[in-house]
Amino acid sequence: MPKVRILVIEDDDDARMMYGIMLRSWGYDVLEATTGGEGIKIARRYKPDLILLDVMMPDMDGYQVCNELREDPEFQTVPILFLSALDAMDDRIKGYTIGGDDFMTKGQIDYKEMGARIKAALQRTQRLRPQAAPPTVKKTGSSLALLSLRGGVGVSTVAVHLARQAATQNDRLPILLIDMAFPVGSVGLWTGISGTRHIVELLSRPPAEITLQTINNFSLQNVHGFSFIPAPATLTDLSSIRVESVERLLHVLHTEGYYAILDLGRATLPLLWNVPARCDWTGVVTSADRTAKALTHVTLQALTAQSVHQQAIILIFNDAQGAKPSDTSIGLPRSPDVFIPHTRSFQELPEPSPLARLWSIVSPEETAASTA
Repeated sequence: MPKVRILVIEDDDDARMMYGIMLRSWGYDVLEATTGGEGIKIARRYKPDLILLDVMMPDMDGYQVCNELREDPEFQTVPILFLSALDAMDDRIKGYTIGGDDFMTKGQIDYKEMGARIKAALQRTQRLRPQAAPPTVKKTGSSLALLSLRGGVGVSTVAVHLARQAATQNDRLPILLIDMAFPVGSVGLWTGISGTRHIVELLSRPPAEITLQTINNFSLQNVHGFSFIPAPATLTDLSSIRVESVERLLHVLHTEGYYAILDLGRATLPLLWNVPARCDWTGVVTSADRTAKALTHVTLQALTAQSVHQQAIILIFNDAQGAKPSDTSIGLPRSPDVFIPHTRSFQELPEPSPLARLWSIVSPEETAASTA
């Protein structure tokens, strides 16, 4: 089995030599570059599994290097860990915003902690590069459940705009957004749609009646290229929903080659507890709010108890309130996989868009291309 290859981009000779010695002692194959431009060339030629990137360099700083690499589809999911003498709040936020996976301050991080962060980043990335399935097994569809125990962190906003991003980037799978943020869903309120043509009515039917035709009868077309099934726009009795019908819905969409994005909202209703375990991916949305971070711990523990594999859980930091946290990782179980900066409109997100990064993680088409 080939060694994990790590590229160190560092202009300081002593620091670069020290990192190389440590990494090789841990069993990694090490590449080295002394400038940002050289680092980009080496990265594109040798395709490292992880990049340690100095921020302050003479030709181009680490932020410029990261931004250029993230614009390349081949480096959308390669972990980039910043190393810097800078420790200001804005420096860290900038690093996360342009696509960095972690930010380590020189002189303040123990070598054992550095090794642990590198290992954690590589382990998280393993889910982005799964082993090829046997030829007899063909997985035609996929699904993502989005949730947060903390209300107001933007789960529905992320779900809607991810569906739009998926429809823009993907031309193979039909995208279906399902609003299950009970008791009242945001999608129905935003579109002004009411009546019985909603997800509760669909899931109240016997499983045998949940066919692709029935699903299509309840689906509405969005102008941005994806379909959606809204939740009720008013308080509705949910007791008629059949858990078996929820399972049947996911099964039909999977076998028929759909990509389903499920907005579960706070997912506190018992009928939703087992939904993440039946999806390919689960996105946990959090924010700078202290309660949101605390509830993220609770959510991850609950998902593990429900047999959701840790490598299928994506941690999404949505800076919904513009709180400008000093470090998005503080108070969280691990560094976020995707950082969405505060903005007045998701259409104003910086490029490369964090939504594009999120889609590159959960898209079966992108994953297949990266393993081809």
